[in-house]
Amino acid sequence: MKLLLLVLSGDAQRAREKLAELFPRASVETIPRGELETGSLTSRLKALRKHKADVFALATERLAWQRGQSLFMLFGALTGAQECVMLDAHGGVRRESRVSLLTRAPSRIARETTLSKSTVSRARRELLALEREVEQRSSRSIKNLPAPSDATPRDKDQPRIVYLRATPGPGTTAGGASSHIKGVVNGLRDLGAEVEIVSNDGIAGLDDSGLTIIGPEPMGSTRAVFDIHNNSVLTRGALPLIQLSAPDFIYQRYARFSWAGVVASLRTNRPLFLEYNGSEVWVGRHWDHVNRLDLLERYERLNLAAAACIFVVSDVERKNLERVGIPVAKIIVNPNGVDTETFRPGVGGDRVRRDLAIDADETVVGFVGTFGPWHGVLALAQAIKLVPAGSRIRYLLVGSGSLQDEMKRLLEAEYESGRAIFTGAVGHKEVPALLDGCDVLVSPHIPLAAGAEFFGSPTKLFEYMAMGKSIVASRLGQIGDVLRDEETALLVEPGNVQELAAAIIRLAQTPALREQLGTAARRDAIEHHTWKRNAAKILGAYRSSLEEQNVKVGLEPRVS
Repeated sequence: MKLLLLVLSGDAQRAREKLAELFPRASVETIPRGELETGSLTSRLKALRKHKADVFALATERLAWQRGQSLFMLFGALTGAQECVMLDAHGGVRRESRVSLLTRAPSRIARETTLSKSTVSRARRELLALEREVEQRSSRSIKNLPAPSDATPRDKDQPRIVYLRATPGPGTTAGGASSHIKGVVNGLRDLGAEVEIVSNDGIAGLDDSGLTIIGPEPMGSTRAVFDIHNNSVLTRGALPLIQLSAPDFIYQRYARFSWAGVVASLRTNRPLFLEYNGSEVWVGRHWDHVNRLDLLERYERLNLAAAACIFVVSDVERKNLERVGIPVAKIIVNPNGVDTETFRPGVGGDRVRRDLAIDADETVVGFVGTFGPWHGVLALAQAIKLVPAGSRIRYLLVGSGSLQDEMKRLLEAEYESGRAIFTGAVGHKEVPALLDGCDVLVSPHIPLAAGAEFFGSPTKLFEYMAMGKSIVASRLGQIGDVLRDEETALLVEPGNVQELAAAIIRLAQTPALREQLGTAARRDAIEHHTWKRNAAKILGAYRSSLEEQNVKVGLEPRVS
């Protein structure tokens, strides 16, 4: 039996392991997604039919988040496979025969198409109404709206906050986004705030205390329609919870095609504090291609207009917002941070090295993150090829993403020899020990598409610093501002694989320099880059708004 696997998202290795359980006698052949993203439908089907597969399998991070399932499964049936399977990284499986798909899928797709059209039409009407409502309220200060009449008075240093997480897409329960959410929530709670979380998925590393999940519905054949529909699902579910909570303010991590925080702010008369990590319009145009960009731009403008405060992770992003007319007074630069107790030396690195059979005299160079466009993983692969094969250097590459298979192909010889170790996606709790098992940590970010200025604040940068390990990083945007060359890291020109390779070799050969850089980096992380400091800026903005309100009504501001 021959099985053809197409990985839409998630970890390819895990998918192959699950398929081996479902079809123990099958040989599995994986097709890179990139090979099927160009050309006509006919040419793509023709290419797949040549494989003469008995089973067509699709792997995704999470079935509930996968749009266009009927269309994908029908596509598999049209390749000639007798059975189609869709599975996710959490044990979810959908199986259907070719006959069933050919007879039932067309009517399902037609139904979805009708629903998609009505979803977009309804969204346009509701968006117009919200734009008008926000514009009418703009003459008043959103920061200083009166508390709801049924709200219990609370100390300004112990506010009640609803954290709204509306990020659309699989694979967002772990990684930098989840680290940020967990860090901010724990930082706020450590400072005395009461935080309730409303989310459309679980959040890695965060317990269920105060967490309500409103899951998505896998409706729509396109990414935009899926997101627009599930924005409505989340908004309907979140609003009564937020009204019941009567928070002092709503804090939302801005997400594509989302207005949940805007609606909650309008209906509860409470301010919206928006965490804005970058323009989803820019991302949709250059990276994660989505349609309906004209509509997405209106959603984005709505969120920015409705927010009382907008928190950005970098000075570059502050300037980007100023250029599009956002008032300077609304924007607060608040870089990412790290939990320096979770990420610290001596948290399991020796065990990791034993488990991976790494000798004591070998230098381990580690990368943790998404194998995506701006993380520079292909530049890292090319740099590894430049390091002499006889060097006592191993590479620990942790994570998954769209470029994982390509990186594996580039490092085929190193992978086969054991010099390059690919762990795939790992649990959030495993990351500190993996980092602790390394001697050198790399952050090889590359410039953004279309000449855009680098606006990121990579979470892994601060986690690397807190581990007390030596770092090689690109001199790019905030990375180059936070790290100091030859003091807390070695900085290299972004995308320069020769410089990257030379820095790796230099640190492998000089343990004393590794120790010096790592000690200085951890000290900086503790003094300047904790999540508690990040949370303190949020509460500082809240206190400032209350003091401004007191002045307006003739009251003396309280001194904390």
